[in-house]
Amino acid sequence: MPPPEALGGLKPGTGRALNALIKTYSVTGVERTGTVPDPLFKPGQVLDEMRTADGAAAQISFSFPEAWTLAGGPNLDVRDVRTSDSAFLLAAPLPSGASFESLTNDYFLDVLFAPEGKYGSYGVVEDRKVLASDVEVLTTPSGAKTLYRRISLRFAPLTYNGNTVERRALLSATHVGGTVFLLATGCLATRYKSLQTELVATQASFRAFGRSAKSS
Repeated sequence: MPPPEALGGLKPGTGRALNALIKTYSVTGVERTGTVPDPLFKPGQVLDEMRTADGAAAQISFSFPEAWTLAGGPNLDVRDVRTSDSAFLLAAPLPSGASFESLTNDYFLDVLFAPEGKYGSYGVVEDRKVLASDVEVLTTPSGAKTLYRRISLRFAPLTYNGNTVERRALLSATHVGGTVFLLATGCLATRYKSLQTELVATQASFRAFGRSAKSS
């Protein structure tokens, strides 16, 4: 027989649906190759490998505050559950016929606020504003030049009870093998000033570069 929380109805005294209490994971689009058993390379450093749209793979790395912990499950995210600080990876296909350089800010925000994702699951995020957006050219280990989009934004997503909470986020994105990889790191707006240095360091540390296809 399924557990009570899977049968629907309301949890007594809360008004919340019982099935809302079942732990679920946000849909991020990432598909890990499984070749890296533990992506926590060392404290405060992630190193993992993701499948790309062309059937190859991308090596992903970024740093983060050591007080944050790596979450379990299929996604790649680190966080401090006490303060709601976090960084997580998103993956989305590069639109057909488009170049990475041609992507607008709205493309990246649509990926971040997708209805099945972390911030869009309780409703459309209407209160959102890009504060800064630029492009940085970095060199891969093979010597190739790669573009990274850096975006700073303010937004107020809906919570499960219909309220909004203002947050700040820094995005870093690039593309490998037909897939756009985007790292989002952020915190509550009230914490941004004290945490800005750490968030900027996480944003700047993000790297994604191609790996040869591996046979399964």
